Amino acid sequence: MEMQLRAEQRIEKHRIAVMRDIRFVAIAGVLMTGKKSVVDDPKVTAATNGRDEIYGRQFVDMLPDKQLKFLILHEGYHKLLRHRTVWKQLKNKNPRLANIAMDFVINGMLDNAAGDKADNFIEFIPCGCLDHKYDGMNTMEVYKLLEKDAAEDEKKGQGSGSKGEPTDEHDFDNAGDMDELSEEEEKALEREVDTAIRQGAFTAGRMGLGLSRDVTSMLEANVAWEEVLQDFVTSNSAGRDLSTWRKPNRRWLSRGMYMPSSYSECTERITIGIDTSGSIGPNELQRFLSEVKVAVETANPKIIDIIYWDTEVASHEVYEGDAVGLFADSTKPKGGGGTRVGAMKEYMTSHSIKPDCIIIFTDGYVENDFGGEGWPAPVLWCMTTKIVAPFGKTLQVTV
Repeated sequence: MEMQLRAEQRIEKHRIAVMRDIRFVAIAGVLMTGKKSVVDDPKVTAATNGRDEIYGRQFVDMLPDKQLKFLILHEGYHKLLRHRTVWKQLKNKNPRLANIAMDFVINGMLDNAAGDKADNFIEFIPCGCLDHKYDGMNTMEVYKLLEKDAAEDEKKGQGSGSKGEPTDEHDFDNAGDMDELSEEEEKALEREVDTAIRQGAFTAGRMGLGLSRDVTSMLEANVAWEEVLQDFVTSNSAGRDLSTWRKPNRRWLSRGMYMPSSYSECTERITIGIDTSGSIGPNELQRFLSEVKVAVETANPKIIDIIYWDTEVASHEVYEGDAVGLFADSTKPKGGGGTRVGAMKEYMTSHSIKPDCIIIFTDGYVENDFGGEGWPAPVLWCMTTKIVAPFGKTLQVTV
C-alpha cells in the first residue's frame, strides 16, 4: 500500500507536475518564486503575499490531486498577474469583493485551460468563484460588475450579490504567517516575476509551444508614450487648424517620413495633475515634465495648471502666455502625504477649473476609485504601473 504523503510533499509533487505540463511551462519560473509553507490553522485555505505562499494543512488534505494542482496554479496566477500591486487600491476599498473579483478572473482562465485537453489534469475547486461571463475581463471590470450587483441586491434585501466564495486569502500586507514586504522587496519582487515570465516564455518558445494570452499580456512592449501623450493633448485641443514643420510629426517620423505636426492656436487650457505621495521619484517627475513640455508646445495652450496632490491638493501653479513654455523649469513640486486623486477633482470643481484636457501622472495606488466619473474634461492617466483606470484613457509609461 502506497504511503500517504504529507501536505508538504503533495504540494511539491504536484507543483513539479504542473511545471512540466505543456500548458503551463511558460509560467514555471513564476511557480518557483517565493517560499511555500503549510500551517496547521484550520481556518487557512491558501494565501500569497505576491511572493510567498502558505497552505492550510486540513484544506490541502481534503482536496483531490487535480484540485490541489488547480490551487497551486491559482496562487501562481496571482503572482503572474501581479495582483498584489496592480489592484491594491481595490483591496484597500473592499478586500472581500476585490478578492472575489480576482478569483473570478483567475478561475475562468484556469478552467478554460483545463478544457484544452480532456485529461482531467486540473479541476476547479467547487467552493470557489467561477462564471465564464467574466471571461476576457480584468479585475477592475469584474469588480465593477460585482459592486453594481451588490448594490442592487442590497436594495432588494437579497444579500451581497456575489456568487461563490474566494478560494484563498489576499491579506497582501501580511498574509497569514508571511512577512510583510518592504518597498525594496516589492520592487525586487516585480523584477523577479518579470524575469521569471520572460524565462518561461523563452523556454516555451524553444519547445515550440504557443503562449497563452495570460503570459503574452505580461510581455507586451511598452508603447512610445511620448507620442500618445502628444496626440492626446492635440486631439483634445479646441482645434487643430494649423501645421508646423518646426516639430516633425512623431507618428510619421517613426516610419521614416518627415511630416508636419498639427497644432492649434485655439487651445485655452490644459491641466496637469502630479501625484506627489512619495512614490514618484525626482527622476521620473523630471522625465515626465520634459515630455509634457513637448506636447504642450505643440498644442500651444493659453493657460496651464500644474496641480500637485497627495491626500489633498498641495500646490496649484498657473502659467499663462509666454510663461507656459517655461513651466518645466519653474515648477516647484510639493506634497508627500497619502494618495487621494479625488482631492484634485474636488479642487478643480470648487475653483471652476474647466480645461480642454487633463493629464494625471501617478502610480495608480489611489483612493476614492480614481475620483469617480464626472471630471470636467477628458483624462489621460499616465501610470508608472500596470494599473488601468476605470474611465478615461490609461497609458503605461516607462520612466
